[in-house]
Amino acid sequence: MSEALTPAFVLHSRKYGEQHLLVDMLTYSAGRISLMVRGAASARSRRRGMLQPFNALLISWSGRGKIPNLQQLEHRSRYALPQGKALFSGFYLNELLTRLVHQNEPVPALFSSYEKTVVSLSNQHDLETSLRHFELDLLQILGYGVDLLHEGRSGMAVNGDTCYNYELETGLIEAVGKNCLVRGDTLIALAERQALDRRQTREARTMMRYILGYYLGDKPLKSRELFSTLS
Repeated sequence: MSEALTPAFVLHSRKYGEQHLLVDMLTYSAGRISLMVRGAASARSRRRGMLQPFNALLISWSGRGKIPNLQQLEHRSRYALPQGKALFSGFYLNELLTRLVHQNEPVPALFSSYEKTVVSLSNQHDLETSLRHFELDLLQILGYGVDLLHEGRSGMAVNGDTCYNYELETGLIEAVGKNCLVRGDTLIALAERQALDRRQTREARTMMRYILGYYLGDKPLKSRELFSTLS
């Protein structure tokens, strides 16, 4: 139950019956929650227009059942919403959160990282790098942190000129032969939150997709399928 207003974003919504919406939200104080919004499925509902992904909101809710009711709903701040590829990138963020974040577990640091990334997408600022940084934050905050600066077995520092592969549950290992997943300079740039060049962007995307795939399981991400139609 929330009596005070807390920052929130809509991750996903769907109709519940003829008049209501069931809305999945990321909140600052309570993490990911599902709320019933009564009457919001109506075309004349003011709330329906506000409950769109990437709108920065303030909300409160009530009820101790499995699905509480949304009570207060206000705009918190306004900025340009993501468009084009940035919009699909935002849907990707939302799907990651829906798939990987358990309900009713407060993750304020993840909320802050998400909002920072949404603002970056809205400004069309280096989409790929913004996504990689959010993915790393997500894994770290959920307890699946990736050590980008040390080899998994030896603990030796990553060398910028060396090629590496990644073993799940082990970490980075020096590549043998031509089987190179990512170079050390890419790993260092990611760890230090630096901008990535074209090669580094490609390597970072491939590595993070591989790592996240382990936690996402076999079910493909719908947002990736949508994004591929723009490529």
